Amino acid sequence: MIVLIGFMGAGKTTIGRILAERLGLPFVDSDLVIEHQQRRSIATLFDELGEPGFRQLEERTIADLLDGQACVLSLGGGACGSAATREILRRHTVIYLHVELAEALARVGGDTYRPLLGKPGLDDLYTRRLDVYATTASVTSFTTGRRVEDVAFEILARLTATAELDGSPGILVAPPGGSYRVHVGHNVLAELGRLLPELPDVRHIAVISGPGDEGPGARVAEAVAGRRAAVHHLRLPADAGAAPARSLEQVGALAGRLAELGVHRGDLLIGVGGEPTIDVVGFLSATYHRGMQFALVPTTLEAMADSAIGGKNAVDLPQGPSLLGLVHQPVLVVCDAGLATGRPDYPAGLAEIAKHALLADPELLHFLTDRADGITTGEPAALLHAVRRSIEIKADIVTSDEREQGARAHLNYGHTFSRAFIAARPDHADGALSLGMMAAAHLSHRLGWLDAAAVDAHRALLTALGLPTSARFSLDELEWWLDRDKKYRDGWRFIVLRGLGDPAEARPPREAVESALADLAAGAGAPAPGAPR
Repeated sequence: MIVLIGFMGAGKTTIGRILAERLGLPFVDSDLVIEHQQRRSIATLFDELGEPGFRQLEERTIADLLDGQACVLSLGGGACGSAATREILRRHTVIYLHVELAEALARVGGDTYRPLLGKPGLDDLYTRRLDVYATTASVTSFTTGRRVEDVAFEILARLTATAELDGSPGILVAPPGGSYRVHVGHNVLAELGRLLPELPDVRHIAVISGPGDEGPGARVAEAVAGRRAAVHHLRLPADAGAAPARSLEQVGALAGRLAELGVHRGDLLIGVGGEPTIDVVGFLSATYHRGMQFALVPTTLEAMADSAIGGKNAVDLPQGPSLLGLVHQPVLVVCDAGLATGRPDYPAGLAEIAKHALLADPELLHFLTDRADGITTGEPAALLHAVRRSIEIKADIVTSDEREQGARAHLNYGHTFSRAFIAARPDHADGALSLGMMAAAHLSHRLGWLDAAAVDAHRALLTALGLPTSARFSLDELEWWLDRDKKYRDGWRFIVLRGLGDPAEARPPREAVESALADLAAGAGAPAPGAPR
């Protein structure tokens, strides 16, 4: 339980609602619960019962709430005056929001619902309560002169920093669906057990590893074996007769295994593998028992830089990829960058990192270009920096836009083209995103938004990373897939650039898309005839 205490006007309700949203928990205000149960306002109860009578009622109500469902709980300003309440609070995370008296009074103004506000001796009351708040709290945050959002995110950072890896508390991802940390390092699987947050209800931990990741899966299972829970290692099949990797058949088979093992909603799944495994485990965790906790250990560069961050989970249908999906955030992500090197899909991960640089970070763009040789060969320091910065970029975007109502849609840069390329020609899957970004750059240029130098910057970066920049596709072979793309909405939607680091959505005419594909086929040569310059 996370409990907010402090003087009136400290911001407990406003900050509590933000924390609850970002932690994926309900928000409860003890004063509102009392008013609902008693069918009278706090001021009326003070008049009828007197302050001692009200405090007894408040004490009983808070004890019941603290024995109930996990939530973010805001207490009235005088609740900590009860020794019994303070004793119960020792078992919970108590956050004291400190506010100077002058600012508190300015915030609450003439609020008639606060029974002690207009009475004499308010200065003395404030002074007496300061020590009580400070000695009861496990976390103190100073709110005077600060935005409530800044205070809330400061608290989130402290609440989620359960352990450090290489001196870092990890990268904070704090969308409304739940906040968590992403840890990045080399040879870090053995640390996973101590990096997990406190999960007191877990009695079963199911480690689910993808094809080829049985070794990392076994190491993860060993790392969490010290917790007071039964550990099960399940393996997704790799044989040719198995269901497709990201399918409802795989989800159903895994759900059946969990039911046989007696796994319940309070237990934990840990997905170990590449993007298909990450998606299946996330989808399963969101639907089994209507939602349970899960952690991720991505083993491919593509999964580390992209799919393991942000809570999107999807499965494929025969009619197209990722047509069934939902958003469900993990409780932890641990990226062991050394696992990604040497894998055949390593270039796909390089393309994801390049995408983040082109969308949001000129410094990362320069770093990737300057250190391309080291990054493509998996040089540890260069790779670690690229992966960490890429995750930071996506974490910032996901935190501000979990449901893709704004900036998160920009992460689709290059993907509308790439999904169609893969569907039309599966043999182009490894280089599809790189080709998709080049096609999107050409489209941006055709629309008159991106200059030729920026198109050349795409080509230079992708070439330095060993990725393809030209291929021949006709719109006729892509059109069926574009019409069924998951981002389709009353027409084709593409993310384009108005400049490096300046993405936007566009609904281009068919002729512009055809011309962009012609430019992609032309490769490194001059733009096709008629292109803007």
